Amino acid sequence: MQVKMPGTAAKSVSMLTLGVKDVQRSVAFYEAMGWEYSPDSDGACTYVLSSNIAIGLLPHDFLAKEIGLPVEPIPRYNGLLLAINGENAGEVDAIFERAVAAGASVQQKPVWKDWDGKPGYSGFIMDPDGYVWELAYAPALRIGEDNRLLPTTKAEAAAGKDT
Repeated sequence: MQVKMPGTAAKSVSMLTLGVKDVQRSVAFYEAMGWEYSPDSDGACTYVLSSNIAIGLLPHDFLAKEIGLPVEPIPRYNGLLLAINGENAGEVDAIFERAVAAGASVQQKPVWKDWDGKPGYSGFIMDPDGYVWELAYAPALRIGEDNRLLPTTKAEAAAGKDT
């Protein structure tokens, strides 16, 4: 069963909000990663990553209460994987080193991999609050000028255009 979503807003994620234990520690971490704090944050902490997505940081306990969930300890891994795609392997290495220097724990150093017959280069870090980030270079992926992933559509695949 295919679900059709109305409107354009329902077809894109515009913001990811991460519940963090210590907002100031997380601010220091993400600024060391090179992310720019948005002056529009108005008391909350927001980083604009591209023309269509932002990352927000809020206290974990506040966020749980806001959602109406019980406040529980932050799990070491919650099944969520966030990803940053670099322009080349060297950029992935540079981002990886900045993250580790800023306090990320190394889950896997970047290495070349075979992704279903296509080459890729990636590693994994865990930020100070336990969020896992994949830092990757995937030559077969199409990335727009605004760093937005441009996946192959069904129509492109049917026409024989594949990444």
